[in-house]
Parts: sequence; structure tokens; C-alpha cells
Amino acid sequence: MIVRTVSDDAVEWRVSNVTLWRRCVAEGLGAGLIVLGDLGASRLAQLGLLPEVVAQVVVPGAMVMVLIYLFSDLSGAHFNPAVTVAFTLRRCFPWQHLPAYLGAQLLGALLAARLLDGLPAGHERVRPEQAWGLEGAATALLVLLALATARRKATIGPETGLVIGMTVGLAHALTGSLTAVTLNPARALGPALVRGDALEAWPHWTGPFVGAAVAVALTWLLRGPATSEEAQAAQGHAEGTASPVARS
Repeated sequence: MIVRTVSDDAVEWRVSNVTLWRRCVAEGLGAGLIVLGDLGASRLAQLGLLPEVVAQVVVPGAMVMVLIYLFSDLSGAHFNPAVTVAFTLRRCFPWQHLPAYLGAQLLGALLAARLLDGLPAGHERVRPEQAWGLEGAATALLVLLALATARRKATIGPETGLVIGMTVGLAHALTGSLTAVTLNPARALGPALVRGDALEAWPHWTGPFVGAAVAVALTWLLRGPATSEEAQAAQGHAEGTASPVARS
């Protein structure tokens, strides 16, 4: 049993090992489905079976939206190491769970990439440092929104999935013609490890972490410390997964 105190609020979160295992399964499945959706759509577009704009913009956003509705009550629906690190830096997700979440996300992405072995890397029309900057900027926007919706979870409610999914689609629309943007280190690193070009893909699995850190700093500046509502959104809120208990 792990106990987590959230910010200055008189709330603690207790999570059993069984619950953590379930959350990691949800995170791994989510990350894997994102990879399958993105790479599968790219393959269909290459074969002329899917419009390019659908593969690059609609599928990534729609997949994230669906997965948020599917798993948000179980794990918080991160599916993205940059998002998990951001919630951890924000102090609304326990450091003890960080390695498990990151491992599950990368493993899910890696296994999914193996199923689609042989797909080439995406196009690059900018220099690596420019791709890194685009990844960081796009991820900063995504994480800023994720933290803002988590803070207003009670008022935004089920619209969160739609808003996040649209933001992912918007980021792909604005940057996808220049670089193989992912906004997700697991999405970038898993397929890169399978292809054997992880070092060459460094902008796409390092940039999002920097963007996430910038987003956390901006959120602290604009909104102050995290609240218990943010922690509930970050950790999932299904019955038996995370429950508030009064501090003694």
C-alpha cells in the first residue's frame, strides 16, 4: 500500500499493488494502440487506401480521444511518458509509480511496433534541432491543456477526451508536414528501437520531455500548486483505484 499526500490539501491517496498493476496494463495498452493506430494509418495512406490528412491528423487525435474515454478512470489515461513526467513534476502523481508507468508505456509501444515491423520512419523536412523544437513546442501545448483540464475536471468532465484529442490532431496538422511529430516519447522510441535508428530519432523522444517541463513551469506560474482534483484526474478515479482518505 502506497500513500501519497497531494500538495497542501488534507488528502492522501492510497494505491494497492494490484491497482498499480491494472493501471500499468491500461497504460501499456493505450500506448500500444496509439502506435498501432498511427503506423497502421500511415501504411494505409502509403497504399492509397486512406487520405493522407486522415492518417496524419484525424487518426492520431481520434485514437487519443477514444483511449481517454476508455481508460481515464483506471489510470488517468496518460499513455505518454512526457505527460506522466509532467504530472509527477506537478506533484499530483507519485514518484513511486513513475518507473512502472514509463516502463508500461514503452513496452506497449515496443510490442505494437513489432507487430508492424518494417514500416519506415516518417518524413523529415527540417533539421534535427528544428524537429526537436517542434516536438517540444507541440508537447508543451498538449501538456498545458492536460494540466488545465485536470485542474477543472469537475466542470469539463467527459469533454476532456474530445478536447485533448482535438489538440493532438491540431498539433499534427500544424507540424506534420515538416517532421514526423509524435508528442510522445514512447510513440517515437518504440518504433525507432524496432527499426534500429533510436539515436537518429532523438529529437522525437527527447523533445517532448523538455516541452512537458516547460508546461509544468508555466502551470505553476499561472495556476500555483496542484490540487487534489488534479491528482484524482492524474491517477484515475474508478472505484477501488484511488480514493481520498482523511489525514490524521
